[in-house]
Amino acid sequence: MTRASLARLAPLFAPLLVTPLLIATLLPAPSAASEACTAVEVHNVRPAQGLLMIAVYAEEAEFRRMPVLSISQRAGDKDTMHFAVCGLAGREVAFSLFQDVNNNRKLDSNLVGMPSEPWGASGTSPGFSAPTWESSKVRLQGTPLTIALSR
Repeated sequence: MTRASLARLAPLFAPLLVTPLLIATLLPAPSAASEACTAVEVHNVRPAQGLLMIAVYAEEAEFRRMPVLSISQRAGDKDTMHFAVCGLAGREVAFSLFQDVNNNRKLDSNLVGMPSEPWGASGTSPGFSAPTWESSKVRLQGTPLTIALSR
């Protein structure tokens, strides 16, 4: 992973620090009968360390700029967290996540620019570069979505 590609990760999470269009809190995963909501499961959470910061983008033009949904929740005592995203059924969206283990509200990086806190995105892994709209977009169809944070 090059320093330039890792530097592109910082803007991905910057919208979490500004007022989003819609603010929500983590909710228990909805039942299968709830068609308007999608259950999301996040793996590799460091238990009891800081906040899980989540941004959901609904348009390519807004990716990394202004999420339609921004969520932050204190990490629980397990390495998996669950929440529901409601009102976006049938739409293509992209999720960007990181765990702010030191509670400074930013994704920290090491001396060479690599993230030093767990991070993840929906869709397919972009390899050793920052996630893009194309690599991160998923269609919310009511089926559960699983996202793994980096270790």
